[in-house]
Amino acid sequence: MRLNLKQQALLGLLATFVTNVQAKTAAEWKELSIYQVITDRFATTNLTAPDCWIRAYCGGTWKGLERKLDYIQNMGFDAVWISPVIHNIEVNTTWGFAFHGYWGDDPYRLNEHFGTAADLKSLSDSLHARGMSLMVDVVINHLASYTLPQDVDYSLYPAPFNTSSAFHQPCPIDFSNQSSIEDCWLVTEPAPALVDLKNEDQVILDALINSVVDLVETYDIDGIRLDTARHVPKPSLAKFQEKVGVFVTGEALNQSVPYVAQYQGPLNSAINYPLWYALVDSFMGRTTFDYLESVVKSEQATFSDAHALTNFLDNQDQPRFASYLGDGNGDDVLRDENAATFLFFVSGIPVIYYGFEQRFDGGFDPVNREPMWTSGYNTSTPLYNYLARLNAIRKYAASITGTQVFYSDDTVFLGSGVSHMAMQRGPLVIVLTNVGQHIIDNTGYTVTGSQFSAGDSLTDLVSCTKVKVVGANGTFTSPSNGGKARIWIKSKYAGKFCS
Repeated sequence: MRLNLKQQALLGLLATFVTNVQAKTAAEWKELSIYQVITDRFATTNLTAPDCWIRAYCGGTWKGLERKLDYIQNMGFDAVWISPVIHNIEVNTTWGFAFHGYWGDDPYRLNEHFGTAADLKSLSDSLHARGMSLMVDVVINHLASYTLPQDVDYSLYPAPFNTSSAFHQPCPIDFSNQSSIEDCWLVTEPAPALVDLKNEDQVILDALINSVVDLVETYDIDGIRLDTARHVPKPSLAKFQEKVGVFVTGEALNQSVPYVAQYQGPLNSAINYPLWYALVDSFMGRTTFDYLESVVKSEQATFSDAHALTNFLDNQDQPRFASYLGDGNGDDVLRDENAATFLFFVSGIPVIYYGFEQRFDGGFDPVNREPMWTSGYNTSTPLYNYLARLNAIRKYAASITGTQVFYSDDTVFLGSGVSHMAMQRGPLVIVLTNVGQHIIDNTGYTVTGSQFSAGDSLTDLVSCTKVKVVGANGTFTSPSNGGKARIWIKSKYAGKFCS
């Protein structure tokens, strides 16, 4: 007899079912910062450090992640996003094994590589006991087959997915055609085929939704990252959002602001790919900061709520941020710091992909999915401590203005150019640069139009340097900081960070 997720949890825990009373609203998620992990790559149950093939299961588990929550929480993160939890195909394919979780073949079963139902519930409970939240990656666009399309054995899937009528006919995607994006197969060859679910069919959609609702309720999940959302019809997304009852941020991998904005409405939020493209180009010096500013302003004008977007520097599908520094400056931590500072204080929810704080520098999949234990979980790295400071400053700034105001007010830009940008958020004025640590920069940046008044004493919460506002329109000079970002606040508020 096949047990569904709820039955697995009940048997594993010998506990009665409880509803998910801790799930946060979209407004509450705006206040959080998220740490993203691939479960298989973060920590083993016994915290060992095995060697492994990058395309195979390496041994990371939910229990191992639970035992390393101090590492994450001490950086100041409020939520953990984990990779998909359902059962995946068990075959070594052209691209290796399904350690990442995106090749599901049974939405009613857990992936036993990551542990038991009791382990997943324990992870959720441990996060909630710390005041943290759990986000789980979910796929409703496709199931996987270890074969080519013509050889798919539909009878291997659980009902109602055990017939070809539950899926679209195989065809390669024409990405210039939205119908093709939604109805064709994301991968047809080489195997594994990603068999495109007919999620406009109400029977199929309801079964998918119910499997996710079961997951959410059984394991007290607070939020969902919806994979391949652009490949699912928007009415189906809207019904999914309505029924699952938690915050959902959807992946629509596209550079266009208007295109991605279509997915906020059906869903609470979207993965902010338009911002990511501009962010990488600007901080790598490929384009000016004016372009990054224009993208943010476009998002503020186009999305129904830019503050609910999930912003990122890198993830499991894109090269590590540090991998872009292939210009002889690959050890340039300062550009990492500047980009992270922007991420934490621009409108939206900051997401940090595991290993950024250790300067993992893998390029495209799969080398951007490194085992975390190779770092020794070092809590003394510059970026580990810098992220902790950014998280603390973000929360502190919100406490000054009030959380509702801070997390709903748009970022205001005070100037941008080739190598510098100034922006205002709540009580802060942030000055950023992309020059890095390898270019001598002794030039300060003049900020105009800030909220500060003539005579105000300001303190940089990064270096604790102080300056005076000298202009009637909030003008002051932010001295060069050797390529580091500066986060200015009135000195009377700086005592929490600068004595």
